[in-house]
Amino acid sequence: MTAAYDYEDMHHLVDRLTPTQVRRLRLLVTQDEELSQVAQSLPAVDANEHEESVPAGLLALIGSVNGPEDLAERHDYYIRERMRERFGDSA
Repeated sequence: MTAAYDYEDMHHLVDRLTPTQVRRLRLLVTQDEELSQVAQSLPAVDANEHEESVPAGLLALIGSVNGPEDLAERHDYYIRERMRERFGDSA
């Protein structure tokens, strides 16, 4: 149970990092004796190739949306609720 929680926790943490922070984390991992062995076993990725395939505006947006965990699934509900708060029940 703890290992599964730790995995999920780290997964969410990495998802919230900026590209600069991810590069710093990778540097820390490569400097650790045990973790660097795992990092070396991953396939190499050309950093320039990846950055060119992602639109610049998208990188700025990722991680900047603050909202409930189910925002994507229930966005219509949340929009209607905000409209009711703003304009009353007639909206």
